[in-house]
Amino acid sequence: MRVSRTRLALAVVIASALSTAVVAPAAHAAEPPQFTVVNGALRTATGTPQPASGVHASLWANSSYATTTISGSGRVQIGAIGDNCEGWPTVEVTVDGTVAGRTTIVSATQYGTYPVGPTLAAGTHTVKIQLVNDYQSAACDRNVHVSYAKMSGAVVDTKFSFAVMPDTQQEVLNASDTRFLNRTNWLVNNRSALDLRFVASSGDVVNWDTPDHSQYVIARNAMRPLETARVPYSLAIGNHDTQATGVGGSARDPARTRELVRDTTVFNQYFTAAQYGAVRGQFEAGKVDNSYSTFEGGGVQWLVLTLELWPRVEAVNWAKSVVAANPRSNVIVVTHDYIDGNGNIEQSASYGATSPQYLYDNLIKQYANIRFVFSGHVGIAGNRVDTGAHGNKIYSFLQTFHSNTTNPVRLVEIDTASESLHTWIYGPYDNQTFTEYDRTISGIGVVR
Repeated sequence: MRVSRTRLALAVVIASALSTAVVAPAAHAAEPPQFTVVNGALRTATGTPQPASGVHASLWANSSYATTTISGSGRVQIGAIGDNCEGWPTVEVTVDGTVAGRTTIVSATQYGTYPVGPTLAAGTHTVKIQLVNDYQSAACDRNVHVSYAKMSGAVVDTKFSFAVMPDTQQEVLNASDTRFLNRTNWLVNNRSALDLRFVASSGDVVNWDTPDHSQYVIARNAMRPLETARVPYSLAIGNHDTQATGVGGSARDPARTRELVRDTTVFNQYFTAAQYGAVRGQFEAGKVDNSYSTFEGGGVQWLVLTLELWPRVEAVNWAKSVVAANPRSNVIVVTHDYIDGNGNIEQSASYGATSPQYLYDNLIKQYANIRFVFSGHVGIAGNRVDTGAHGNKIYSFLQTFHSNTTNPVRLVEIDTASESLHTWIYGPYDNQTFTEYDRTISGIGVVR
């Protein structure tokens, strides 16, 4: 909602100055806002990934602009989100007093990187970003929100890795079993060597719940090293992580299994979105059953979409909206059951709502930016490749193991320059390798 623009200019200049002091979250106090804003305002950032200052520059009229000074060489790149009102917002970028070019912002949630103008020589450059196609109706308002400006000449390390933990249910039966904690400690200790950006789990974190929740205590303590090191993670929920599974692994109440597979109350008491560290949205408030997290790696954006086992149609529809709203993110889907030990997509919904084949048909193959799917539940390990509806390749990996002796973890190294992937499985507890599951894939296609 806007006040009349004829009365706005003076108030906005004052508001913009004040907002620098009061809008930025305290956690980002050491990072001042990058922009000075005229006829706009600095407001709390709502897109992802969140800028270090915690604010973005909101421009809502053709007289609105933001200025900053950046150093380096290459092309100017801006990060922004927009409000679509019968069309996306377009901004004009001026560098050192000369118009460098225009670009249209095409996402309402993700601060995509938009290069503008020619390559510039090394130096310090004054940049002005101005909205040029403002539009307002009774139903909507076209605005733009700029989170950063930078030079593209900065050196980007194109290699990074993420990890996927398999079913850990055999590692939580006894408090003296240190394999789960050993794995996360190893990941933290090797974070720099791996350039580790994220850790996922394909589910069955525990084996069954007991009145004292002892298995959850072991699992919770095992995840603390990642939290202390601020390595973001997410855990898919398997059937053993729900109240459907009783002591010993059999059905807790066979007459209520379909109902109890959605009872994740205890899981959500021990694991929260705040602990995960990078969650940007959840299907249900207060529950991590269906959530998505974001991170940056290799100079591009990644989105980890964690989905419940045999998901409800409503959860799949939510997931579709998340992927559609983040077209510049490379999407990694993690769910407990997807492919079997032979690499085939599972066909049964078992005691859930929809089958893995339904998930593939209605979500995974429908979006050009879905790159990977990780799952567990059955078999040992495997992989498959599918071609999506837009011609993109979708790489699916299984890692289950149910090991009684070691603590396997799948490591995935991505090189965005060569658009290649290398994955291998390693058990740090006893230095065990599983070379039969090593895979190197080229031409994975990276969304930029």
